[in-house]
Amino acid sequence: MKHYILAKFKDRADTEKLYPEIKALFERTLEIDGIERVVVHKTNSTRENRYSIMIEMTLTPQALEKYDVCEAHLEWKAKYGDRLAAKAIFDCEEHDGE
Repeated sequence: MKHYILAKFKDRADTEKLYPEIKALFERTLEIDGIERVVVHKTNSTRENRYSIMIEMTLTPQALEKYDVCEAHLEWKAKYGDRLAAKAIFDCEEHDGE
């Protein structure tokens, strides 16, 4: 399945400043059995109505349960939660080119 996290920083400068450490944080989740792939995308837009980053995870439903309680997820929420103006979570099945 796919798990997406879209986050919009209150301070747009945080996108560039925090991207490397957020990428490293989410790469730690690859240690969880069932998380196959993690890609952290950063926006290329300066428009105010755009989100700052999108985290794309490919994982099993069981791995999503493990992710929800893992250290990296708790750190994400504690360290970056107050910096966010908005966040959206989206889960779906993975499809090949459909």
